[in-house]
Amino acid sequence: MTKSIEAVLAEAEELISRHRYNDAFDNLVSLFQQCSQVDIQRLHDPIKEIIGRFMPKKRRLLSEELDGRLRRSGKVAGTDTESDTSSHPAHPIRLQHFVASLDSRFAELSEWHIFQWSTYYRDELKVIAAGTVELLLSNNDPEAAFDAVGWAIQTHSSEIFSKGFDRVMSQGRATQEAAVAKALGGLRSFLALPVEIYAEDSSRITEPKGCRALRRVTSRMLRGILAGFLASRLGELDAQELLARTAKSWVHVLPLLEEADLRLLSQSIDLGAIASILGRPLELLVQELDHASAKSSVDAVVVTASQVNIDDVSIDLMLRPPADSSDTRPLEIAVLAGSGLLRHQIERRAKLGYIACMTPKPVQEYWKGTFPTKDVRDIVVPMPSEGGSSVGFLLSRLRLRFYENTVVVQPSVPLKTNIAERFPLENPGQMSFFRVERPSVRALQTTLSTRIGVLLWCSVRRSGKTTGVSELASGIEHRNAVFQRCEMTGGDKASRMLYEEVCDALDRAAPLPRDFLRSIVSRAAPMGVEENRGSILIVDEYDRLFGRLKVMGRRSEDARTLVVQPLLDQLVEFATENLLILLGQQPNAHFIFMDQNQLSAYVQQEPYPLFSHETGSPESEFLELVRRTFQGTLTFDTSFVDAVFEETGGHPFLAVNLLRDIVDWLIKRKTIPSSTRLTRAVYREYAAEGLMVAAIGRSTHYKFFRGAASEALSEASIEQSPWLHVAYKLLRHLAVNSDATGAMSFESAEAYVDSTLANSALGTYTGNSFLASAAESNFVELVDDQVRARIPLLARISAAVGVAH
Repeated sequence: MTKSIEAVLAEAEELISRHRYNDAFDNLVSLFQQCSQVDIQRLHDPIKEIIGRFMPKKRRLLSEELDGRLRRSGKVAGTDTESDTSSHPAHPIRLQHFVASLDSRFAELSEWHIFQWSTYYRDELKVIAAGTVELLLSNNDPEAAFDAVGWAIQTHSSEIFSKGFDRVMSQGRATQEAAVAKALGGLRSFLALPVEIYAEDSSRITEPKGCRALRRVTSRMLRGILAGFLASRLGELDAQELLARTAKSWVHVLPLLEEADLRLLSQSIDLGAIASILGRPLELLVQELDHASAKSSVDAVVVTASQVNIDDVSIDLMLRPPADSSDTRPLEIAVLAGSGLLRHQIERRAKLGYIACMTPKPVQEYWKGTFPTKDVRDIVVPMPSEGGSSVGFLLSRLRLRFYENTVVVQPSVPLKTNIAERFPLENPGQMSFFRVERPSVRALQTTLSTRIGVLLWCSVRRSGKTTGVSELASGIEHRNAVFQRCEMTGGDKASRMLYEEVCDALDRAAPLPRDFLRSIVSRAAPMGVEENRGSILIVDEYDRLFGRLKVMGRRSEDARTLVVQPLLDQLVEFATENLLILLGQQPNAHFIFMDQNQLSAYVQQEPYPLFSHETGSPESEFLELVRRTFQGTLTFDTSFVDAVFEETGGHPFLAVNLLRDIVDWLIKRKTIPSSTRLTRAVYREYAAEGLMVAAIGRSTHYKFFRGAASEALSEASIEQSPWLHVAYKLLRHLAVNSDATGAMSFESAEAYVDSTLANSALGTYTGNSFLASAAESNFVELVDDQVRARIPLLARISAAVGVAH
């Protein structure tokens, strides 16, 4: 199809309005035959409405054509036959429909939406996971469904990675290294989806049977994805050797596999040869999880976080605490398989409150000549000898907390563990368990799918731009979205291509090829996309790129003439037919060499959405972030979420750090979590102490932004980053001089900015235009002729550090 389904439907409506029913009929029939079933299902209601405008005969023919198309995917007339549990809950036909629909679903993804991870793949896998759980709960034979899911996703995984690799290599500028980088990037994105779905769905399921089914289907999916990748054709490369070489990027999912799937996967790749921790130690851990899950009859065994450290030879796992327990400490277990002294690692986990720590030797072996503490003795479980079994130690420890035998924990246990510190802000690789789905970001896809020009999204550091927009890029339909990071390390090499090659060209000061940017977009494009699709180039940390262009262009006339100016021209040329998105902090970074800079005239700055929330809402992106941070160990109401949102403006990094500081405060007060519900009143008590300037200056949780604010407010920043300098001075001024509501009149704020601009190198701004730009960059908000900090906590942090005058 050359047109989108929306365009075809709009054209059909136009033809009907001009009484050209035969042409509209032919167009719709062609649409039903060619269009993705997912898109037809998505627009089913509008399609039925258009069909209703035909005369009876054509209406019947079109309805039959539509139903026939949907029936081939297991869906008829808008009814999901997999999820219809009300009429025949245990009928074998339903299981047959589910199994038959899997091939159709994956064929749709392969043909129409290959590698669109964050949209179509996420949606389809969620439906499959939910359908499998429902089959188990409706007394169907679930094993057939579980096995069908595993083999269907394995076949699909092998197909798409083989097809994608071949397509990349068939392109003229492609290299094997680039194709491998794209394949591995795709594998990471694919593996993240079942983990994210498991984390999201398990948080809403309380019945052990449902949680067992969810883990089993997650296990089948993960095994299928990995086994399919191992079976894929990657030219002359050995997929097994490739996975072994890049194990750190995917082994964290292995503890979610059930023992049967782990054994099947081990037939395709020798996990123990990659790292000893992935051999018998991992198998013992998985056996314990399977046994505890199968035998726990009251509370579900749910994995809420998993970390596999090959270098430290350790696995750490966090489980969900029981909902009605008075002891809300996280349930954490570890496997330590190193051959050296493990005493320090054991002691650290004992202090954190781990319930079990499996080690190669008995505890006495690590405390020769001394005596371990009771806390240490209680958590250490020696691994059984080869051929022996330790199955049962996890279940026995869980039952102490699950109250299945007797009440062993008194309801006066104070809070001791800062659960918010388990949120992996410092370890993005572990974010799959904590990812929050963001409809506010996904809503941008419709706009971006047709837009051209230059879009600038600026926001405070750590606003979630990189994560949100990279996921957004993988879900945009009908366009080739290329995500590029302006950094020399981190991520895959294909995502650093633009910055690295621009830096190399600047260092050489050699003429930039005329097709330089086109070549980058082609070579860095995601695996599996067509070359002739319109493109979206997303440049993350764009201020770093333009800073490099500015410095090198000033230093060398050759670099400016031969590299900088041609690159700016190529960016303009690209934006006339495609979309260029610039991400960063400083909206003025593109203002370089303005005597010949055509690009800046095309740049349109728009606000980037922080996590959204409406006052009192029981469901929102921000509330979900709070819930993921507390992991069920602390209860709260919407008034508490409202208060935290008002202080952080929906900024995810600062919100988690604020929650960490609040939990520290609760621990100091010896709060009893089982008898404490976090409300706005509790938050106000905390704020009276924790949000004072002196307290913010001491808190370890604000160290990153104290450093960022201190640098922005320094004398060096006046010349190096003048926009940020003025923005942080404005935040500091608001924190110190605003009224009780944190607001200042627009007139007063404008006067302050005008006086500050007079001492900066920002001749392109007035006080008025700077405030507008700062509002679009999430530094301030303008409401009813008032100016206030968009993120009040950041203003307080700015007031807690020194400033250059």
